[in-house]
Amino acid sequence: MRWKVKEFLDSNNKTAYALWKASGLSRTTTYAIAQGDMEGVQFDTLSKLVEGLEKLTGKRVEIGDLLEVVRP
Repeated sequence: MRWKVKEFLDSNNKTAYALWKASGLSRTTTYAIAQGDMEGVQFDTLSKLVEGLEKLTGKRVEIGDLLEVVRP
């Protein structure tokens, strides 16, 4: 799996800082996810991430917008 949060933020002209403020996640977690450095998350974290992005962009966010399956 690969995070696509940075691309999502970029395509919506938003920053990881704005996501941090909108999501209620810790700064460390938000930036790690945005940089693609977080290898696993709890459902609660994923839920806060989606809610924060929806709040920030005003758009419905699907898991496929944030994660991509990487196949060899």
